[in-house]
Amino acid sequence: MRITSIRTRQVDIPLPEPFYPAWAPGRVETEIRVVYVRIDTDAGVYGIAGHEFYGAEEQCVARVARYLVGEDPLRLEKHAGTLRYLWPYFGTAVWFVEIALWDILGKVAGLPVYKLLGNVRDTIPAYASTGQNRTPGERADDARRLQDEGFRAIKLRVHNDAVADDVAQVAAVRRAVGDAMAIMVDANQTDVHDAPFPGPHWTYHRALETVRALAEYRVTWLEEPLPRHDYEGLRRLRATSPIPISGGEVNQGFAELQRLLADGCYDILQPDVTLCEGLLRTRALATLAHAASVLVVPHTWGDPLGMVANLHLAAAIPNTSYFEFPHDPPAFPSAVYQQTLKEPLAVEDGMVALPQGPGLGVELQDWIFEDA
Repeated sequence: MRITSIRTRQVDIPLPEPFYPAWAPGRVETEIRVVYVRIDTDAGVYGIAGHEFYGAEEQCVARVARYLVGEDPLRLEKHAGTLRYLWPYFGTAVWFVEIALWDILGKVAGLPVYKLLGNVRDTIPAYASTGQNRTPGERADDARRLQDEGFRAIKLRVHNDAVADDVAQVAAVRRAVGDAMAIMVDANQTDVHDAPFPGPHWTYHRALETVRALAEYRVTWLEEPLPRHDYEGLRRLRATSPIPISGGEVNQGFAELQRLLADGCYDILQPDVTLCEGLLRTRALATLAHAASVLVVPHTWGDPLGMVANLHLAAAIPNTSYFEFPHDPPAFPSAVYQQTLKEPLAVEDGMVALPQGPGLGVELQDWIFEDA
């Protein structure tokens, strides 16, 4: 079997209402921009993967094709090395190619990817990952509706100037749902210090004040409380915090995430296989985390195929807890987010089930690669 072609398609998915991302104050999003890759072979087997559109994907895939066309697609370790070689030139845009190769491997083997990677479980508890910073009353109402939809966990975004306003949102949701839902909190401070958006810009002391205040509301974790390279600050915060600290979703490459483990920065590591050297290396990272008694809860937000790939990783490792399920209606409902998939993932009684088809187990709508 040989690779015959590698192609990309950009897709813009309109949102039903304007979406105001908490991680980019002042920005309004009206669509989701994603890009898909398809790797074809001379055996008629093909692999697909997705990535949030950054602008470098088409150029990246054109360069990758020079190395991979004509090669055996099943030599994953060899091809991962090629992608690591190209990574400094194209950034995270290279890693969805590796995921498409896993899709091919699973289809050839006749097995879902997670069964090739470890096969720990077939379903995972899902949390509704909201994306906007809303008022306490609004989020309390949202939480009740999500609870009625079957979710047993929710992640809130806090990005107010005052700690009291952040805590008020969490307190309102806890009062609304009681102990029936787990509550996660995301501060989105990983990139904010370098981003062209207004604050607040958290310090160690702001983060410490917040975790102490959140402990009363039995928060499952506080995510991204400090800049992604503040290894010492994160280590100190974790050592002092009464609640678990999580993060790592946009740390670039295996080495950075390995350092987060070695320095004891997080109780919960949150790599994304579309950003952190694909499934092969992220699976290895999860093994290292397990040895260090650190949970791995993959980040998923950029695109629906990336979410599926991260789900396969989560189902293959023993040290995970919840799975991130982007869903913040009415502006960002999962049905719209996943509309490029023929069979979207669904949450039933708080659980998301693994696709049982070979490879990633899902297919894109025919119109995306209609000339295939």
